[in-house]
Amino acid sequence: MSEVRSPEGRRPSAVSRKLSVRPMTMADKPAVLRISSRIWEGNDYVPLFFDHWVRGGGFWAAELRGRIVGYGKATEFAPGEWWLEGLRVDPRCRKRGIGKELSRQVLHRTLDERPVSLRLATADVNRESMHIITTVMGFKPYTQYRFFVGKPEATRPGARPVRKMGTVPRVRALRGAVPVFQSHAPLVRPAAREVLDFIQQSPELSASRGLLQYTWLFRQVSRRYLAELKKGDHVLGYRVGGRPAGLMIIRPHRYRGNDLDISFVAGSEVALGAFRSFLYQRARDCDAKNISGMAASKEMAAALKSLGLEPHPHIGRVLVYEYPIQAKVQRTKSEGQSKGEVEKDRNPSYLPFLRLA
Repeated sequence: MSEVRSPEGRRPSAVSRKLSVRPMTMADKPAVLRISSRIWEGNDYVPLFFDHWVRGGGFWAAELRGRIVGYGKATEFAPGEWWLEGLRVDPRCRKRGIGKELSRQVLHRTLDERPVSLRLATADVNRESMHIITTVMGFKPYTQYRFFVGKPEATRPGARPVRKMGTVPRVRALRGAVPVFQSHAPLVRPAAREVLDFIQQSPELSASRGLLQYTWLFRQVSRRYLAELKKGDHVLGYRVGGRPAGLMIIRPHRYRGNDLDISFVAGSEVALGAFRSFLYQRARDCDAKNISGMAASKEMAAALKSLGLEPHPHIGRVLVYEYPIQAKVQRTKSEGQSKGEVEKDRNPSYLPFLRLA
């Protein structure tokens, strides 16, 4: 196992040097469940995805003296676009340098895949993780979000009552997707081009630097990704006079399938009123207990508030970080690698967010 030094030049501790990092297997599930039961008062999401992560690869187990003491997951959303999550250390084994070395090793193995982008996120209340992300792993701040939550029956204090904009169709609960709604004005299934144009012109895309959030995942906006969301009936549009006046992307919460998560919402006052009516009807139909969303822009923050959501009481900001891969490419080039060799190392399928691949 090759050694990865932290940016500050410190070597791993004696304990962490004995750490073995290997691919997770199905046989490791009991150990992972035991560790997750001690994290976030037993509310860790990793057990929900264990089988899927093992089958998909990029799920790493950290062993110390033959016992699993931590794990982490790297996922490729699209060619060249990588995401890190689920970095955990057994609470009984903390303060021994294991988390730092595990983070280095997961980073090292993901960089072996030659990613074009590599990101992760954490909340501003998680100071220890922020230190590891920036000082140990070398990630740089990319963008940040405000986290909003609400109850289906809640009404924001001081908010004006939302006017009903005609009849909002009652929908049948369907786990895994926003249920099909009747395609009649003003609520519609927008065309792919409408979705792309609306999001591309939104302040939210600019503030998020091209990312779309979904329950603590932040993925680059692309035509392919938006097509997936449309196909899953996750995109709801509002038209006035045949022209787009609003757009909402709403999905089942990633960890709690009955709850709802808003990835994007923007539009006129009447569009937001129609979305609010649809949202709360949808929440009742699927027995949602909570609704959540994140906003990088002040415009989307205002839109989420208009839907009845409020800032999270404990989390001020959700911070997204990116590993400086392009800087490393430039350093490699300056150290003598030819232009052709540099371009070969870069994934040709990647396009900057303003071009929307």
